[in-house]
Amino acid sequence: MRDADLTAALCEAEVVAALHRLNALYLRALAESDAAWFSEHLSDDFFCTLTDGRRVGKIEYLWRVEQRCGRSGVTFDEIDVRPLGDVAVVQGVMHGASDDSSVSDRYTQVWQLRNRRWRAVVAHITRVVGA
Repeated sequence: MRDADLTAALCEAEVVAALHRLNALYLRALAESDAAWFSEHLSDDFFCTLTDGRRVGKIEYLWRVEQRCGRSGVTFDEIDVRPLGDVAVVQGVMHGASDDSSVSDRYTQVWQLRNRRWRAVVAHITRVVGA
């Protein structure tokens, strides 16, 4: 492996590790209704497509996070992080209990490197039926 290839591989590994951490923190903040974390890590032009198909911007998303009671027993799996230059796609499945029932949601997050910091710019959530 050439030095340039090794350097690129190391940089990509660092990006993947950073986005795995951000993904875990994103899901923790969602589970704990931590709107302050989202306020800091979502871009101003962030939008999310909810499980019912509605699309909401950052302000409504923050409001929804604050209103939610959170989820207990949150776990996540099937995490895939794909860096694409200054953009990255993170996908996975989040499991937890809500209103005395178990729910699983498949999600996609799009992150963009802005001013040397990763910001979530798009999220999409799909309810996994029969999970």
